[in-house]
Amino acid sequence: MSFEQFDALVFELVTVMQFSILVPMVVVWARRRNFSPPVKVLSLYVYISAFFALSARLSAIYLHNNLLFLIGFNVAKVLLLVAVYRLVLTAPRTRRLLAIATLAGLGIVAASFVLGLPRAVTVSRVVQCALLAGFALAYLEQGLNRTDNRRFNGDPIWLLSVGQLIYSAATVSTFSIEIVTLFKGSIFNTFSALSFSLASLVFNYFLTLAFLRATPGVPPRLVAPNVESRLVAS
Repeated sequence: MSFEQFDALVFELVTVMQFSILVPMVVVWARRRNFSPPVKVLSLYVYISAFFALSARLSAIYLHNNLLFLIGFNVAKVLLLVAVYRLVLTAPRTRRLLAIATLAGLGIVAASFVLGLPRAVTVSRVVQCALLAGFALAYLEQGLNRTDNRRFNGDPIWLLSVGQLIYSAATVSTFSIEIVTLFKGSIFNTFSALSFSLASLVFNYFLTLAFLRATPGVPPRLVAPNVESRLVAS
């Protein structure tokens, strides 16, 4: 297979990834009445993702520049999932750190505009992955204090967190390399697109599972409100 053929195959994979958001969207339409408040907030993600995917594709075709939409998606995803995790993280200190980290991350993204839009896209992606991986880890660690017998694979936010960790691990390294090195060009861009597409497909898979296994009740409070997470205390 030539590089041109591989590049075309990756482009098709990117298209599949963009349309894959329709799967969790259909599940949201079918099961919305079964969602708890945090999952209802999470369900907005399918519309945000679809909007930015369509906008980015159209702007790339007609304006030949979709970088602002890529940055907008990263920022919007952070803000939405911060709202979700604030509803399910129980330790007050953890929620305060969540707010501080979010503000710091958004500040870094805003400051990166002085480096130019292409570099700002990379910074916003790395910030998104780093912040949401931290929030996911906090929720997974909180689960170690769970007092009920509910299985983790029945907890939609747990499934979301697993998907986010895989997504972050698969993408942040690639985009970090672009920041600290001069390794650029068509080959790097193709492999970046491949990594991002595969990671996004995995994330959408776990997102779909989260919606499928959501129940009307509020997710169990995994620790008492006055008990700090060991992750924060350490």
